[in-house]
Order: sequence, then structure tokens, then C-alpha cells
Amino acid sequence: MNTRRPASSTPLSARISNAWNHPVHAWVSVPVRLIVGVTFLIAAWPKLADPEGFAWSIAMYRMMTPKYVHLLAIILPMVELVTAITFIAGFRVRGAAVVMCGMLVMFIVALSYAFIHELEMTSCGCFTPAGAKALSEHRETVGTDLLWRDVWMLFACGYVWLFDTGRWGVDGWIARWRQRSSKHA
Repeated sequence: MNTRRPASSTPLSARISNAWNHPVHAWVSVPVRLIVGVTFLIAAWPKLADPEGFAWSIAMYRMMTPKYVHLLAIILPMVELVTAITFIAGFRVRGAAVVMCGMLVMFIVALSYAFIHELEMTSCGCFTPAGAKALSEHRETVGTDLLWRDVWMLFACGYVWLFDTGRWGVDGWIARWRQRSSKHA
């Protein structure tokens, strides 16, 4: 008769739950939110200042008609700005992470399309709207480092989406305020 006991008497589901809900995730996700959020803020600002230049950058990808290029050039920077602010502040952080993941997937698809079709671009349009205007001056291809940066940020946003409860942010402040209010009621 085999009387060996398992290494841990805690069931697997409880160990997974403990790891999934470990408090370290709240601490790890804060610098991730700051890095990715500030990156999106820095990227949104020049696009908001010069939507026409950003439209040229989008048009360089040759993926959509001019009607949609201009619409995207107006809407995308505003979405980036609002999402970045909520992401950094920790307000509806999981929702902001989902929106950021969606934008990053879109950016990865666009950059991959540019690589596959060997489009010559001086800028991806991420941080400067002047990409298309500079084509005549510089003829170099956008490097894969931009693609890897977006993939890294996609994984970082996925981490926040899965593990950040908003404890260190506006969501946490609201939860603590509601908890105190319910005790006094």
C-alpha cells in the first residue's frame, strides 16, 4: 500500500488562486502602468497637435481609403490620450488595458503589413506625425525594434488586464471609500 502524501496538502485550485490573486501583482503592475501609459501619452501629444501630419503617416501604410485615414487621425490620438490617463491613474484600469491591447494589436498588424509589403518609411507614425513628409529626405525602412516594442507593451497590458485590480490607483481609492462609507451607514 502506497502511503505517500503529496508535496502539498493544498489543492491545486487553491494554489492557483493564491498565485493569481497574490498581492505582488498590485506592486508589479504600477510601474508597468506608468511605463506604458507615459509611452502612450508621449505618442498621443504630437498627433493631437498635428492631425494632418498624422493622417499622412497613416496613409503611408496604404491600408485604408483617405476618408477613413482622416477619421482615424482625429479619433485615435484622443483615444490614446484618454486611455493613457486612465491607465496611469488606475481608473477602470482593466478596461483601459483592454483598449490598449486592442490598439497595440492594430499597431502590430499595421507594422507587420509594412514589413511584409516592404514599405519604405522613415517613421511608423507612433511618436511623430511627420513620417510621410520626410520620405523624400530619408529612404530607410522602419526597423523591427518598433514591432518588438509593441509586442512587449501588448504583453505588459495583458499582464495588467489579468492581474491588476486597481488597488494602487483611483479604483482602489474608490473601493476603500465605499468600504468606509458602508461601515458608517
